[in-house]
Amino acid sequence: MTKMKNALAASLAIGTMIATGVAAQDISISHDKNSWEEGFVAYTAGGSAASGINIGNTLVSPADAYQAFVQTSISAGDTPPIFTWWSGAQLDSVAETGELADLTEYWDRAIANGEFPASTKDLFSSDGVPVAIPLNLATWVVNYNLHAFEAAGLDGPPETWEELEAAAEALKAAGYIPFMSPGTNGWMGFVWFQELMVRISPEAYLGLADGSTKYNGPEVQQAFTIWGDFYERGFFTDPRDQEFSKYFSNGEAAMYLLGDWSAGIFDGEGLKAGEDFSAFIMPTVSPDTAPGIILEAAPIMFSKDYLAENPELGAAIDYWMTADAANAMTSNGGPFNGNSKADMPNAILETVGQLLAAKDHVAVVRWWESVPADLQGDLQSLMSSFMVTPTPENAQKVMDDMEALASAYWAENS
Repeated sequence: MTKMKNALAASLAIGTMIATGVAAQDISISHDKNSWEEGFVAYTAGGSAASGINIGNTLVSPADAYQAFVQTSISAGDTPPIFTWWSGAQLDSVAETGELADLTEYWDRAIANGEFPASTKDLFSSDGVPVAIPLNLATWVVNYNLHAFEAAGLDGPPETWEELEAAAEALKAAGYIPFMSPGTNGWMGFVWFQELMVRISPEAYLGLADGSTKYNGPEVQQAFTIWGDFYERGFFTDPRDQEFSKYFSNGEAAMYLLGDWSAGIFDGEGLKAGEDFSAFIMPTVSPDTAPGIILEAAPIMFSKDYLAENPELGAAIDYWMTADAANAMTSNGGPFNGNSKADMPNAILETVGQLLAAKDHVAVVRWWESVPADLQGDLQSLMSSFMVTPTPENAQKVMDDMEALASAYWAENS
Protein backbone atom coordinates (compact mmCIF):
# COMPACT_ATOMS: atom_id res chain seq x y z
CA MET A 1 0.00 0.00 0.00
CA THR A 2 2.86 2.38 0.75
CA LYS A 3 4.24 1.86 -2.74
CA MET A 4 0.86 2.68 -4.26
CA LYS A 5 0.57 5.83 -2.19
CA ASN A 6 3.98 6.90 -3.46
CA ALA A 7 2.94 6.24 -7.05
CA LEU A 8 -0.24 8.27 -6.61
CA ALA A 9 1.71 11.10 -5.04
CA ALA A 10 4.08 11.13 -7.99
CA SER A 11 1.21 11.38 -10.43
CA LEU A 12 -0.47 14.16 -8.49
CA ALA A 13 2.76 16.11 -8.54
CA ILE A 14 2.78 16.23 -12.34
CA GLY A 15 -0.85 16.09 -13.35
CA THR A 16 -4.47 16.07 -12.29
CA MET A 17 -6.20 13.00 -10.88
CA ILE A 18 -9.98 12.95 -10.64
CA ALA A 19 -11.99 9.96 -9.43
CA THR A 20 -15.44 9.70 -10.95
CA GLY A 21 -18.14 7.06 -11.33
CA VAL A 22 -19.68 5.18 -8.41
CA ALA A 23 -19.41 6.76 -5.00
CA ALA A 24 -17.86 3.84 -3.11
CA GLN A 25 -15.61 2.18 -5.64
CA ASP A 26 -13.57 -0.92 -4.96
CA ILE A 27 -11.37 -0.33 -8.03
CA SER A 28 -11.36 1.96 -11.02
CA ILE A 29 -10.40 2.13 -14.67
CA SER A 30 -7.46 4.52 -14.83
CA HIS A 31 -7.34 6.63 -18.00
CA ASP A 32 -6.43 10.01 -19.49
CA LYS A 33 -9.51 10.39 -21.70
CA ASN A 34 -11.03 13.57 -20.30
CA SER A 35 -13.37 13.97 -23.29
CA TRP A 36 -15.07 10.62 -22.63
CA GLU A 37 -15.99 10.91 -18.96
CA GLU A 38 -19.72 10.30 -19.42
CA GLY A 39 -19.01 7.26 -21.55
CA PHE A 40 -16.75 5.80 -18.88
CA VAL A 41 -19.40 6.33 -16.19
CA ALA A 42 -21.93 4.29 -18.20
CA TYR A 43 -19.29 1.71 -19.13
CA THR A 44 -18.13 1.12 -15.57
CA ALA A 45 -21.71 0.99 -14.28
CA GLY A 46 -22.36 -1.97 -16.58
CA GLY A 47 -19.13 -3.65 -15.51
CA SER A 48 -20.08 -3.18 -11.86
CA ALA A 49 -23.50 -4.74 -12.37
CA ALA A 50 -22.01 -7.72 -14.21
CA SER A 51 -19.25 -8.45 -11.69
CA GLY A 52 -20.55 -7.27 -8.34
CA ILE A 53 -17.42 -5.16 -7.95
CA ASN A 54 -17.89 -1.39 -7.54
CA ILE A 55 -15.90 -0.06 -10.49
CA GLY A 56 -15.33 3.65 -10.94
CA ASN A 57 -12.98 5.54 -13.21
CA THR A 58 -9.98 7.70 -12.40
CA LEU A 59 -8.87 10.42 -14.81
CA VAL A 60 -5.19 11.43 -14.82
CA SER A 61 -4.39 14.27 -17.19
CA PRO A 62 -2.53 15.34 -19.31
CA ALA A 63 -1.25 12.34 -21.26
CA ASP A 64 2.37 12.58 -20.13
CA ALA A 65 1.27 12.69 -16.49
CA TYR A 66 -0.89 9.64 -17.08
CA GLN A 67 1.98 7.73 -18.68
CA ALA A 68 4.19 8.58 -15.70
CA PHE A 69 1.47 7.44 -13.27
CA VAL A 70 1.07 4.02 -14.93
CA GLN A 71 4.78 3.44 -15.43
CA THR A 72 5.57 4.47 -11.86
CA SER A 73 2.81 2.22 -10.51
CA ILE A 74 4.07 -0.79 -12.46
CA SER A 75 7.66 -0.15 -11.38
CA ALA A 76 6.51 0.07 -7.75
CA GLY A 77 4.81 -3.31 -8.02
CA ASP A 78 1.30 -1.82 -7.86
CA THR A 79 -0.03 -2.20 -11.39
CA PRO A 80 -3.45 -0.50 -11.70
CA PRO A 81 -6.19 -3.17 -11.71
CA ILE A 82 -7.65 -1.78 -14.95
CA PHE A 83 -6.11 0.88 -17.16
CA THR A 84 -6.15 2.22 -20.70
CA TRP A 85 -3.04 2.48 -22.83
CA TRP A 86 -1.97 2.53 -26.45
CA SER A 87 -1.45 -0.29 -28.94
CA GLY A 88 1.52 -1.28 -31.10
CA ALA A 89 4.96 -0.63 -29.63
CA GLN A 90 3.38 1.03 -26.60
CA LEU A 91 1.37 -2.09 -25.77
CA ASP A 92 4.44 -4.30 -26.20
CA SER A 93 6.47 -2.19 -23.78
CA VAL A 94 3.94 -2.79 -21.00
CA ALA A 95 3.40 -6.45 -21.89
CA GLU A 96 7.15 -7.04 -21.50
CA THR A 97 6.82 -6.27 -17.78
CA GLY A 98 4.84 -9.49 -17.30
CA GLU A 99 2.17 -7.60 -15.34
CA LEU A 100 -0.72 -8.00 -17.79
CA ALA A 101 -3.43 -10.65 -17.69
CA ASP A 102 -3.75 -13.13 -20.55
CA LEU A 103 -7.24 -12.50 -21.97
CA THR A 104 -7.40 -15.43 -24.40
CA GLU A 105 -10.52 -16.98 -22.87
CA TYR A 106 -12.45 -13.69 -23.08
CA TRP A 107 -11.48 -13.14 -26.70
CA ASP A 108 -12.39 -16.73 -27.56
CA ARG A 109 -15.89 -16.24 -26.17
CA ALA A 110 -16.37 -12.83 -27.83
CA ILE A 111 -15.24 -14.11 -31.23
CA ALA A 112 -17.41 -17.23 -30.93
CA ASN A 113 -20.38 -14.98 -30.09
CA GLY A 114 -19.75 -12.84 -33.18
CA GLU A 115 -18.88 -9.72 -31.16
CA PHE A 116 -15.55 -9.17 -32.95
CA PRO A 117 -13.81 -10.63 -36.00
CA ALA A 118 -10.81 -12.80 -35.13
CA SER A 119 -8.48 -10.31 -36.84
CA THR A 120 -9.28 -7.61 -34.26
CA LYS A 121 -7.62 -9.68 -31.53
CA ASP A 122 -4.23 -9.17 -33.18
CA LEU A 123 -4.39 -5.42 -32.57
CA PHE A 124 -4.64 -6.09 -28.84
CA SER A 125 -2.04 -8.83 -28.61
CA SER A 126 1.65 -8.89 -27.80
CA ASP A 127 3.82 -11.79 -28.98
CA GLY A 128 0.64 -13.57 -30.06
CA VAL A 129 -1.10 -13.30 -26.67
CA PRO A 130 -4.15 -11.03 -26.25
CA VAL A 131 -3.44 -8.77 -23.28
CA ALA A 132 -6.13 -6.10 -23.77
CA ILE A 133 -9.69 -5.53 -24.91
CA PRO A 134 -10.81 -2.70 -27.24
CA LEU A 135 -11.74 0.70 -25.91
CA ASN A 136 -11.51 2.34 -29.31
CA LEU A 137 -11.02 1.35 -32.95
CA ALA A 138 -10.80 4.40 -35.16
CA THR A 139 -9.58 5.89 -38.40
CA TRP A 140 -8.13 9.38 -38.75
CA VAL A 141 -10.11 11.74 -40.96
CA VAL A 142 -10.73 15.42 -41.63
CA ASN A 143 -13.96 16.58 -40.02
CA TYR A 144 -15.47 19.51 -41.91
CA ASN A 145 -18.25 21.96 -41.14
CA LEU A 146 -20.95 21.66 -43.79
CA HIS A 147 -22.27 25.19 -43.18
CA ALA A 148 -18.79 26.72 -43.50
CA PHE A 149 -18.19 24.88 -46.77
CA GLU A 150 -21.50 26.11 -48.13
CA ALA A 151 -20.76 29.70 -47.06
CA ALA A 152 -17.37 29.51 -48.80
CA GLY A 153 -18.98 28.27 -52.02
CA LEU A 154 -17.56 24.75 -51.76
CA ASP A 155 -19.71 21.98 -53.18
CA GLY A 156 -18.09 19.18 -51.22
CA PRO A 157 -14.87 17.89 -49.70
CA PRO A 158 -11.61 18.13 -51.68
CA GLU A 159 -10.49 15.10 -53.67
CA THR A 160 -6.99 16.29 -54.62
CA TRP A 161 -4.24 18.17 -52.81
CA GLU A 162 -4.78 21.19 -55.04
CA GLU A 163 -8.47 21.19 -54.13
CA LEU A 164 -7.57 20.95 -50.43
CA GLU A 165 -5.39 24.07 -50.65
CA ALA A 166 -8.04 25.88 -52.70
CA ALA A 167 -10.69 24.97 -50.13
CA ALA A 168 -8.52 26.32 -47.31
CA GLU A 169 -8.04 29.60 -49.18
CA ALA A 170 -11.76 29.89 -49.90
CA LEU A 171 -12.65 29.23 -46.26
CA LYS A 172 -10.12 31.80 -45.07
CA ALA A 173 -11.54 34.37 -47.50
CA ALA A 174 -15.02 33.62 -46.13
CA GLY A 175 -13.87 34.45 -42.60
CA TYR A 176 -13.09 30.99 -41.24
CA ILE A 177 -9.88 29.54 -39.87
CA PRO A 178 -9.36 26.63 -42.27
CA PHE A 179 -8.04 24.09 -39.72
CA MET A 180 -8.25 23.70 -35.99
CA SER A 181 -4.85 22.43 -34.79
CA PRO A 182 -4.31 22.87 -31.05
CA GLY A 183 -1.43 21.79 -28.86
CA THR A 184 -3.83 20.21 -26.39
CA ASN A 185 -2.51 18.11 -23.49
CA GLY A 186 0.98 17.90 -24.93
CA TRP A 187 0.19 15.03 -27.32
CA MET A 188 -1.10 16.60 -30.53
CA GLY A 189 2.18 17.71 -32.05
CA PHE A 190 2.46 14.55 -34.15
CA VAL A 191 -1.01 14.80 -35.72
CA TRP A 192 -0.17 16.84 -38.81
CA PHE A 193 3.29 15.32 -39.14
CA GLN A 194 1.94 11.79 -39.41
CA GLU A 195 -0.82 12.82 -41.80
CA LEU A 196 1.53 14.67 -44.14
CA MET A 197 3.96 11.76 -44.15
CA VAL A 198 1.20 9.32 -45.11
CA ARG A 199 -0.03 11.67 -47.85
CA ILE A 200 3.52 12.04 -49.21
CA SER A 201 4.59 8.40 -48.96
CA PRO A 202 3.03 5.61 -46.89
CA GLU A 203 6.23 3.63 -47.37
CA ALA A 204 8.40 6.42 -45.95
CA TYR A 205 5.96 6.81 -43.07
CA LEU A 206 6.26 3.11 -42.21
CA GLY A 207 10.04 3.47 -42.28
CA LEU A 208 9.89 5.83 -39.31
CA ALA A 209 8.89 2.86 -37.16
CA ASP A 210 12.04 0.87 -37.88
CA GLY A 211 14.62 3.58 -38.56
CA SER A 212 14.81 3.04 -42.32
CA THR A 213 13.34 6.52 -42.93
CA LYS A 214 15.43 9.37 -41.58
CA TYR A 215 13.71 12.10 -39.62
CA ASN A 216 15.61 14.63 -41.71
CA GLY A 217 15.29 12.71 -44.97
CA PRO A 218 13.61 14.01 -48.15
CA GLU A 219 10.05 12.93 -47.32
CA VAL A 220 10.23 14.47 -43.86
CA GLN A 221 11.72 17.64 -45.36
CA GLN A 222 8.74 17.83 -47.72
CA ALA A 223 6.29 17.29 -44.86
CA PHE A 224 7.78 20.10 -42.78
CA THR A 225 7.86 22.41 -45.81
CA ILE A 226 4.12 21.91 -46.38
CA TRP A 227 3.38 22.15 -42.66
CA GLY A 228 5.29 25.42 -42.36
CA ASP A 229 3.69 26.80 -45.51
CA PHE A 230 0.23 26.15 -44.08
CA TYR A 231 1.18 28.13 -40.99
CA GLU A 232 2.57 30.94 -43.16
CA ARG A 233 -0.71 31.09 -45.07
CA GLY A 234 -2.79 31.33 -41.89
CA PHE A 235 -4.47 27.94 -42.23
CA PHE A 236 -4.20 26.91 -38.55
CA THR A 237 -5.49 28.01 -35.17
CA ASP A 238 -2.90 29.09 -32.60
CA PRO A 239 -1.13 25.92 -31.38
CA ARG A 240 -0.63 27.47 -27.96
CA ASP A 241 -4.37 27.43 -27.39
CA GLN A 242 -5.30 24.49 -25.18
CA GLU A 243 -8.96 24.31 -26.20
CA PHE A 244 -9.54 20.80 -27.53
CA SER A 245 -12.55 21.36 -29.81
CA LYS A 246 -13.97 24.83 -29.09
CA TYR A 247 -13.20 26.51 -32.41
CA PHE A 248 -14.51 23.66 -34.52
CA SER A 249 -17.63 23.24 -32.39
CA ASN A 250 -18.44 26.97 -32.40
CA GLY A 251 -17.88 27.27 -36.15
CA GLU A 252 -14.79 29.47 -36.16
CA ALA A 253 -12.59 26.71 -37.62
CA ALA A 254 -13.93 24.84 -40.63
CA MET A 255 -11.90 21.61 -40.55
CA TYR A 256 -10.33 19.42 -37.88
CA LEU A 257 -7.94 16.53 -38.51
CA LEU A 258 -8.68 13.97 -35.80
CA GLY A 259 -9.75 10.39 -35.09
CA ASP A 260 -13.30 9.55 -36.06
CA TRP A 261 -14.02 9.07 -32.34
CA SER A 262 -14.26 12.87 -32.20
CA ALA A 263 -17.77 12.75 -33.70
CA GLY A 264 -19.22 11.87 -30.30
CA ILE A 265 -17.43 14.81 -28.71
CA PHE A 266 -18.70 17.26 -31.31
CA ASP A 267 -22.21 15.87 -30.93
CA GLY A 268 -22.05 16.58 -27.21
CA GLU A 269 -21.07 20.16 -28.04
CA GLY A 270 -24.05 20.76 -30.30
CA LEU A 271 -22.94 19.60 -33.78
CA LYS A 272 -24.97 16.84 -35.40
CA ALA A 273 -23.05 14.41 -37.60
CA GLY A 274 -24.36 14.41 -41.15
CA GLU A 275 -26.24 17.68 -40.67
CA ASP A 276 -23.67 20.10 -39.27
CA PHE A 277 -20.46 18.29 -40.15
CA SER A 278 -19.15 15.37 -42.12
CA ALA A 279 -15.71 13.87 -42.82
CA PHE A 280 -13.31 13.08 -45.64
CA ILE A 281 -10.01 11.27 -45.97
CA MET A 282 -7.21 13.70 -46.71
CA PRO A 283 -6.03 13.41 -50.34
CA THR A 284 -2.46 12.54 -51.28
CA VAL A 285 0.03 15.28 -52.07
CA SER A 286 0.81 13.61 -55.42
CA PRO A 287 -1.81 11.77 -57.50
CA ASP A 288 0.77 8.99 -57.96
CA THR A 289 0.86 8.23 -54.22
CA ALA A 290 -1.24 5.35 -52.93
CA PRO A 291 -4.02 6.57 -50.61
CA GLY A 292 -3.59 5.62 -46.98
CA ILE A 293 -5.68 5.47 -43.85
CA ILE A 294 -4.35 5.85 -40.32
CA LEU A 295 -5.69 3.35 -37.78
CA GLU A 296 -5.86 3.90 -34.03
CA ALA A 297 -6.56 1.08 -31.59
CA ALA A 298 -6.84 1.98 -27.90
CA PRO A 299 -6.71 -0.93 -25.42
CA ILE A 300 -7.93 -1.57 -21.90
CA MET A 301 -5.52 -3.73 -19.87
CA PHE A 302 -5.86 -5.69 -16.63
CA SER A 303 -3.44 -6.51 -13.85
CA LYS A 304 -2.58 -10.23 -13.95
CA ASP A 305 -2.35 -10.42 -10.16
CA TYR A 306 -5.59 -8.54 -9.49
CA LEU A 307 -7.60 -10.69 -11.91
CA ALA A 308 -6.16 -13.88 -10.44
CA GLU A 309 -7.09 -12.77 -6.91
CA ASN A 310 -10.50 -11.41 -7.96
CA PRO A 311 -11.83 -13.75 -10.68
CA GLU A 312 -15.27 -12.12 -10.46
CA LEU A 313 -13.78 -9.25 -12.49
CA GLY A 314 -13.91 -11.66 -15.42
CA ALA A 315 -17.67 -11.11 -15.64
CA ALA A 316 -17.03 -7.40 -16.22
CA ILE A 317 -14.49 -8.23 -18.94
CA ASP A 318 -17.03 -10.47 -20.67
CA TYR A 319 -19.61 -7.66 -20.44
CA TRP A 320 -17.19 -5.07 -21.86
CA MET A 321 -16.76 -7.27 -24.93
CA THR A 322 -20.50 -7.13 -25.71
CA ALA A 323 -22.56 -4.86 -27.94
CA ASP A 324 -24.43 -3.59 -24.87
CA ALA A 325 -21.20 -2.21 -23.42
CA ALA A 326 -20.18 -0.70 -26.77
CA ASN A 327 -23.57 1.02 -27.07
CA ALA A 328 -23.37 2.30 -23.48
CA MET A 329 -20.04 3.94 -24.26
CA THR A 330 -20.98 5.50 -27.62
CA SER A 331 -24.44 6.68 -26.57
CA ASN A 332 -22.73 8.76 -23.89
CA GLY A 333 -20.19 10.44 -26.16
CA GLY A 334 -17.48 7.79 -25.90
CA PRO A 335 -15.54 6.03 -28.67
CA PHE A 336 -16.62 3.07 -30.81
CA ASN A 337 -14.69 -0.14 -30.20
CA GLY A 338 -15.58 -1.92 -33.41
CA ASN A 339 -18.04 -4.44 -31.94
CA SER A 340 -19.73 -6.19 -34.86
CA LYS A 341 -23.14 -6.34 -33.18
CA ALA A 342 -23.18 -2.80 -31.81
CA ASP A 343 -25.17 0.08 -33.22
CA MET A 344 -23.30 2.32 -35.66
CA PRO A 345 -23.01 5.40 -33.43
CA ASN A 346 -23.06 8.21 -35.99
CA ALA A 347 -23.11 9.25 -39.63
CA ILE A 348 -19.36 9.93 -39.65
CA LEU A 349 -18.49 6.27 -39.22
CA GLU A 350 -20.97 5.38 -41.95
CA THR A 351 -19.40 7.95 -44.29
CA VAL A 352 -15.86 6.76 -43.57
CA GLY A 353 -16.93 3.18 -44.15
CA GLN A 354 -18.31 4.12 -47.54
CA LEU A 355 -15.12 5.98 -48.48
CA LEU A 356 -12.96 3.02 -47.52
CA ALA A 357 -15.20 0.60 -49.41
CA ALA A 358 -15.03 2.73 -52.57
CA LYS A 359 -11.23 2.70 -52.85
CA ASP A 360 -8.37 0.55 -51.57
CA HIS A 361 -6.28 2.28 -48.91
CA VAL A 362 -2.93 1.37 -47.39
CA ALA A 363 -3.68 0.89 -43.69
CA VAL A 364 -1.00 2.20 -41.31
CA VAL A 365 -0.83 2.33 -37.52
CA ARG A 366 -0.95 5.77 -35.90
CA TRP A 367 2.47 7.30 -35.17
CA TRP A 368 1.85 7.40 -31.41
CA GLU A 369 1.45 3.61 -31.33
CA SER A 370 4.14 2.71 -33.86
CA VAL A 371 7.06 4.78 -32.55
CA PRO A 372 9.33 3.06 -29.97
CA ALA A 373 8.30 3.99 -26.45
CA ASP A 374 11.77 5.32 -25.62
CA LEU A 375 11.53 7.86 -28.45
CA GLN A 376 7.91 8.90 -28.22
CA GLY A 377 8.06 11.69 -25.67
CA ASP A 378 11.16 13.45 -26.97
CA LEU A 379 10.07 13.32 -30.62
CA GLN A 380 6.59 14.51 -29.70
CA SER A 381 8.03 17.48 -27.79
CA LEU A 382 10.18 18.49 -30.75
CA MET A 383 7.23 18.41 -33.15
CA SER A 384 5.19 20.50 -30.72
CA SER A 385 8.02 23.02 -30.57
CA PHE A 386 7.83 23.40 -34.33
CA MET A 387 4.12 24.19 -34.10
CA VAL A 388 4.91 27.11 -31.80
CA THR A 389 7.75 28.39 -34.02
CA PRO A 390 7.01 27.11 -37.55
CA THR A 391 9.94 28.75 -39.33
CA PRO A 392 12.20 27.03 -41.90
CA GLU A 393 15.15 27.42 -39.55
CA ASN A 394 13.34 25.78 -36.65
CA ALA A 395 11.99 23.08 -38.95
CA GLN A 396 15.52 22.06 -39.89
CA LYS A 397 16.65 22.12 -36.27
CA VAL A 398 13.68 19.99 -35.20
CA MET A 399 14.29 17.47 -37.98
CA ASP A 400 18.00 17.20 -37.20
CA ASP A 401 17.33 16.84 -33.48
CA MET A 402 14.74 14.13 -34.13
CA GLU A 403 17.12 12.24 -36.39
CA ALA A 404 19.89 12.43 -33.81
CA LEU A 405 17.61 10.85 -31.22
CA ALA A 406 16.29 8.22 -33.62
CA SER A 407 19.74 7.30 -34.95
CA ALA A 408 21.10 6.85 -31.44
CA TYR A 409 18.14 4.66 -30.52
CA TRP A 410 18.39 2.41 -33.57
CA ALA A 411 22.16 2.09 -33.19
CA GLU A 412 21.53 0.54 -29.78
CA ASN A 413 18.43 -1.47 -30.70
CA SER A 414 19.03 -2.92 -34.15
